[in-house]
Amino acid sequence: MRILGINAFYHDSAAALFDNGRILSAIEEERFTRIKHDNQFPFKAIEFCLKSKNLTINDIDYVAYYEKPLLKFERILETFLDTWPYALGPFLKSIPDWLGNKIKVEYLIRKKVCYKGKIFFLPHHYSHAAAAYFSSPFRSAAIMTIDGVGEYQTTGLWIGKNNSLKPLKLINFPHSVGLLYSTFTAFLGFRVNEDEYKLMGLSAYGSPRYEHKVRKVIDIKSDGSFALNMKYFSYQESFRMWNRNFERLFGKPRKSRDPFEKRHRDIAASIQKVTEHIYLSALNHLYSLVPQTNLCISGGVGLNALANGMIYANTPFRNVHVLGSAGDSGAAIGAALYVHHGILGNKKRNPITSLCIGSSYTNAHIEEVLRSNKLTYKKFSNENELIDTVAKLLVKNKIVGWFQDKCEYGPRALGARSILSKASPRSMKERVNIIKRREQYRPFAASGLQEYIHEIFDVQEKAHASPFMNFCFRVKKERRQEIAAIVHKDNTCRIQTVSPVNGRYYKLIKKFYELTGTPCILNTSYNLKGEPIVETPAQAIDDFQKTKMDYLIIGDYLVSKH
Repeated sequence: MRILGINAFYHDSAAALFDNGRILSAIEEERFTRIKHDNQFPFKAIEFCLKSKNLTINDIDYVAYYEKPLLKFERILETFLDTWPYALGPFLKSIPDWLGNKIKVEYLIRKKVCYKGKIFFLPHHYSHAAAAYFSSPFRSAAIMTIDGVGEYQTTGLWIGKNNSLKPLKLINFPHSVGLLYSTFTAFLGFRVNEDEYKLMGLSAYGSPRYEHKVRKVIDIKSDGSFALNMKYFSYQESFRMWNRNFERLFGKPRKSRDPFEKRHRDIAASIQKVTEHIYLSALNHLYSLVPQTNLCISGGVGLNALANGMIYANTPFRNVHVLGSAGDSGAAIGAALYVHHGILGNKKRNPITSLCIGSSYTNAHIEEVLRSNKLTYKKFSNENELIDTVAKLLVKNKIVGWFQDKCEYGPRALGARSILSKASPRSMKERVNIIKRREQYRPFAASGLQEYIHEIFDVQEKAHASPFMNFCFRVKKERRQEIAAIVHKDNTCRIQTVSPVNGRYYKLIKKFYELTGTPCILNTSYNLKGEPIVETPAQAIDDFQKTKMDYLIIGDYLVSKH
């Protein structure tokens, strides 16, 4: 039984293909169009998923779409009527899109994709909840979904048991932690639905002295439920998310090219702290409703690694699963899984243990591209020799591009399309940020051997696993100098635990550990500022040639500039 999951028309459009509940392939549309966070209908992603398994659309039994477009349009109409006449401008601008493709999803699937079978349209937060729960190893779990907005819902507390998902408590638009966080993202000169992680990184450089002011714009109850004070927000009726009352409270907004002032850093720290308070309060309330230690989280706010890192110390949950693609791209996975388990009633579970499920290229193709670019390269016929060579380059403070096997699904580089370096000295951070062409305050993540992660980081469990890089933990004081390039200003680091399931990447880090005694390296996504993660060998080579990366390891080839 083959199911194709699709999400589109908000951000990070994607497609995911399943066979009998087991994920076969998944990829975001941006990887092909090279438009970061591309929100158009994912024709190219669908084509890839089918071709990668030698299938046609006629081989698909069901299509699952991640939300209900008509219900979402109903909410937009209600918002327009509630805010008339102030929302006239944004409404008139959005109507052509909605009367075009956004509301005609079935038409696109039928006429453009040429699909003749059954289509299921799932509520947005059901797709999130299903992505979180059915991708986990748990047969029962507490679930939290939290994002900007779906059709109406913005936050949900759920229970998952066997094949069922049951909502327990919901919060609806316009009250939204995701929209609150995005408001401050825009206010500080960043891009909404793209740069929220920059706000999170900036927060470490400030102090939360505006926390009392943030709490004026949102009323937070002891159980983590909340309501925004809408007199400070204008996203219901204008193109800007805040209004003059908001500016009277926080001052003038920062323009994107303005330098960061202390006020900006402190505002970032304040909204991050309030978000963490809401997050943890809601989770503790969820535990009172579902008193068990298994927890699943999904939705864009679930990518807040700082908040996730606080779960173990501040809630009773002990087994926490956050899928790497917790945002809308992951909802394509969730929609397909909900059809398989929740609607069709299939009981067998297939937990997702790896998100390296995208495109790959043969050595023959790679060598052809290397030759056409007239590059100096060496092919390794022995994998151990390749691993040994690259590990020694990292020890010598070389920065390498790493392009291996199938590309990752979701926003994190997990050792398939990565830029790698040694995690010390601290100057490595500056060097890699220059290569990435991004702000120097931005931190980098760690990829570390799972069996040794407790020696470097303050994790609750010795056998802690976070393979999708969605948790930040404090670095132990005595190890901070050893990995100074990935220790953030607040002494935390976002980590990916690497195990034998990661194949060649695990072998590389293990060899590096044997040479240095340090079980982790710096890992960042293989892309430059403003572009998606590289998808093809040609793109990897292009970024390699126009930056100060020292070497490129692509397939079985080591590429040098000298």
